[in-house]
Amino acid sequence: MSGLEPPFSRDQVATYLDTVIDLEPTPGAEILLDGIADELHRRGLQPGEVVLVALANGAALLRCFFGVLHAGCVPALLAPGTPAGRVREIAEGLGARTLVTPARAGEQPASGQVGPVRVETLDGVDPQRHDPGHVIILTSGTSGVASGCLHSFPALLRNASRHARSVGLRPEDTVLVNLPLNFSYALVAQALAGLTTGARLVVTGPPFTTTTYQAALRDHGVTSSSVTPYMVRQMIAADWRPPQRLRMLTVGGEQLSPVVAGVLRERSPELELYLTYGLTEAGPRVATLAAHREPYHRLATVGRPLEGVQVQLRNPDPEGVGELLVTSDTVLRRKVGMAEGRVGDCLVGPNQIATGDLFHIDEEGYLHFRGRLSDFVVTGGAKVSLASVRRIANALPNVVASKTRIYQTPLGTRFDLDLYLHEVGPTESEEVRRQLRRKLVRTEWPSRIRTMSLHEFGHK
Repeated sequence: MSGLEPPFSRDQVATYLDTVIDLEPTPGAEILLDGIADELHRRGLQPGEVVLVALANGAALLRCFFGVLHAGCVPALLAPGTPAGRVREIAEGLGARTLVTPARAGEQPASGQVGPVRVETLDGVDPQRHDPGHVIILTSGTSGVASGCLHSFPALLRNASRHARSVGLRPEDTVLVNLPLNFSYALVAQALAGLTTGARLVVTGPPFTTTTYQAALRDHGVTSSSVTPYMVRQMIAADWRPPQRLRMLTVGGEQLSPVVAGVLRERSPELELYLTYGLTEAGPRVATLAAHREPYHRLATVGRPLEGVQVQLRNPDPEGVGELLVTSDTVLRRKVGMAEGRVGDCLVGPNQIATGDLFHIDEEGYLHFRGRLSDFVVTGGAKVSLASVRRIANALPNVVASKTRIYQTPLGTRFDLDLYLHEVGPTESEEVRRQLRRKLVRTEWPSRIRTMSLHEFGHK
């Protein structure tokens, strides 16, 4: 039973994927759409089983994603280079006994190799099953490193189509995808938006530099690009100017400072600038502001809800600030894996989620972001679950407790980690740092780590 049902058949998806331009092409990727499905069937995977895909941005990743769906299984995209211990934790949390990774260079083709990738079975993982035609998008930044949102693939396509309409994406556009496809923003608002409109994709990946970004825009005639506020700040610092073909720029991932948005608009008066708001639990896009058409005071907002999305505030204070509730037919079906923090039970009504974000809604329906209730931060352009960082640290030998401390710098939000140890000394401190490096991914690494004795706990 295939998870690729109308409006997009296997043949339609294959035809679209053939148009994708891969700036770092993987030889042999063209066989993966059917090859992955065949290999999963050969291994006896049951309909609805979860398959982890840990590949770098590119056509191979997209072909594997759709190949897993074509096999009737449920894809979950992982960041490439995720540490083995983290992969194991995620696999056990999601019930995913199958992992897709790049084939190892120089090795002879082995059992489970499909062109440029290898499929392996993780021993000792009890498989969980969902209905075919679903996708898991991991939410390591908002609800823990081993949790995800289970979404209906048709619902993701609806959200992609609505977002595309809100930013005016056209069939003749060329979309640069340089954000990580394992995040919902790039997967839905770019890759699936391209599929629903017929826009051509040009795919590359991190790390981001203004120089390579500008070259990709120019060399491939890109007309639509999406970036994060972290990237925008780098672009402005480098005195970036859009190439002539670039028609529109969308910004998401966190709120863009109205001052920075104003500078970007003044430097690029011909550019269509869209500020967006969303979260993975919502499927993911919620609101859009056409910043190039609005007065300057509106740059402090994230716009108004997309078509088909209703919003309201829970428990607003006397100033009219409350937690944003989102109602839509694209919100997650349920949380899966090991959710941490208050967002684990974000479903609060039929097709309704509590976002953990504080907003004010003005008389004209524009959304003004005011803060967060959730235990996560956006640092260096990535969402980090502080609850997960503390849990991982607390599980290390010699660590009794931990605290995270958030602060602001000219470069954005940062956090420090305090570790309280049974035994404290230079050797013990270095050992706990070494073990922590094996458990955390780069974006989760604190700016500073302090190691202290247990008796100091509660006094700092």
